[in-house]
Amino acid sequence: MRRITEGRGEKMGQRALAFLLLLPWLMYDSRAGFPNQISIGGVFLRSTVQEHSVFRFAVQLYNTNQNVTEKPFHLHYNVDNLEQSDSFSVTHAFCSQFSRGVYAIFGFYDQRSVNTLLSFSGALHTSFITPSQPAEADTNFLLQLRPALKGVVLSMITHYKWERFVYLYDTDRGFSLLQSVMEAAVVNDWRVTVRSVGNVADVLEYRRIVEEMERREEKLFIIDCEEERINALLEQVHTPPHDP
Repeated sequence: MRRITEGRGEKMGQRALAFLLLLPWLMYDSRAGFPNQISIGGVFLRSTVQEHSVFRFAVQLYNTNQNVTEKPFHLHYNVDNLEQSDSFSVTHAFCSQFSRGVYAIFGFYDQRSVNTLLSFSGALHTSFITPSQPAEADTNFLLQLRPALKGVVLSMITHYKWERFVYLYDTDRGFSLLQSVMEAAVVNDWRVTVRSVGNVADVLEYRRIVEEMERREEKLFIIDCEEERINALLEQVHTPPHDP
């Protein structure tokens, strides 16, 4: 089974670090108009401890840089930690950050929070910087540190000459990518079996789905799901079934 997954953790942390290190250069031409200290915001779920730690480390690394040409101003950050990413919590956090006069907000979004975050970002003209999975949004205030997957997925399918495969997805973003895959399938005569797993509540259902695909002799899979669902699915695939 081949799979496409998007890790978080260290890779996202590296993107956060890269952004903060590039920030002075992005603002270099207009730095004369900036104060000696500027504020940025951070919005994190309490469960994203690693990402939050990397964010704080990146700010500290930047602020302790002794090269004034690379550090034209000092960064001050304010962080809101959320218990969950529902629209109420996200709205409160974004407004809290905006009231503090932040120049930009760094954070993550998921299916439940993406529309709220992008709506406030555009309405309040406050840039939202994120390593989250790319969102197809018509806004000038979203800076995505992760490239879109459409070209990558289609190039991979073409490179490996996949003509028959299974596509599992669980989010609206996954459905958008699926549309691109299906359009290419019509042109290239691919045979694609599509299955949404977004409403699967029983983890054993993942095993039944994979077993069904095996009976149909399906060997190639694209799994376009959130990290937690991918882990649950693969755990069922690799766990031997219990004897009755």
